Amino acid sequence: MNKHVKSFVFSIIFLVPYLSVRAQKTPEFIQPAVAFNKEEAYKMLDEGNNSIRGNISLKKRGYVNYPGFSDMVLLYPATPYFQEYIELKKKYNSKKKQAGLTREAAMARIETKTIDDKGNFQFTNIKPGKYYIVSWIKWEKVTRNEVQSGPVTANRNMLGIQMGGGYFPTETQYESQAYENEVGAYIEVSANNPVTTVTIAQ
Repeated sequence: MNKHVKSFVFSIIFLVPYLSVRAQKTPEFIQPAVAFNKEEAYKMLDEGNNSIRGNISLKKRGYVNYPGFSDMVLLYPATPYFQEYIELKKKYNSKKKQAGLTREAAMARIETKTIDDKGNFQFTNIKPGKYYIVSWIKWEKVTRNEVQSGPVTANRNMLGIQMGGGYFPTETQYESQAYENEVGAYIEVSANNPVTTVTIAQ
């Protein structure tokens, strides 16, 4: 019996978008044509003797971003069904059409959490095989604007008559907008290597 905990949390939009409640029109979800093989997926997730140590990051606007401390990292068996899903995501990722998985396929996974705020994580008791590891990374886009901070000061002569020109004081304001990106990659666990070290960077 596999001792790994299989999650029943359905809040991950990445794999269960059909559960997301939105005000706008619900997109059409395109699922893989190949059937999901539950026995194959869970057999790949059976307990093994290997470990995975990894780091995950996202570079945006010149800065490297990481998941937060104790953020979720998921491992999925790279079954034909799941691999087709990943290919569909490259094609369907709009408001009208999106790739999607069945609930049963979405639950066939192993979870861990980052061990620090630098994107490091670890999976233990993994069997040799091919997997897909994914997490979500938040980042901010900061814009800079110069705005007027006081009244316009005009140039005047000795009689107080405006002569043109002048200036108005300004101050710099910064605005930030938060985004979240999905970051994932396939990895191979070899039977000859007890600990597989991976770096997943985008």
